[in-house]
Amino acid sequence: MTTAAVAVACLSGCMSDNKVKDRTEARGLFRRISSLTRVYTGKVASAPDSASWAQACLEFEDSLEKINFSVSPDTDLLLTEGQNDTIHNLTVKYIEARDRRIQEILHPVVPTDTVAADSITASEAGASRSPGN
Repeated sequence: MTTAAVAVACLSGCMSDNKVKDRTEARGLFRRISSLTRVYTGKVASAPDSASWAQACLEFEDSLEKINFSVSPDTDLLLTEGQNDTIHNLTVKYIEARDRRIQEILHPVVPTDTVAADSITASEAGASRSPGN
């Protein structure tokens, strides 16, 4: 009976060392993902064109994949609730910035005051004055 108690105590002591080591790796995972997401949120938001935007999106996905495969399996399960919430919120901001920027690129808003009156040709001006209109 005493042997069983000592074995359980030793086993739990070993397990706690592994958990501390795993939590350290999880903290590193959190820092790397958070930093990467912040950087690429800025990159996609400031992409000057669709090619740059697409390249930034691909780089983000590749980098995120490399980070996830660089840690031990199930390391993400050791992230705290706060760390998970932070990663979630940063990911939402990235997605919003990504989607907003591609919409701006594909559907640019042209201010109405940029159309000059002299850009209307004489034939267009004459057509608008014809009695049939």
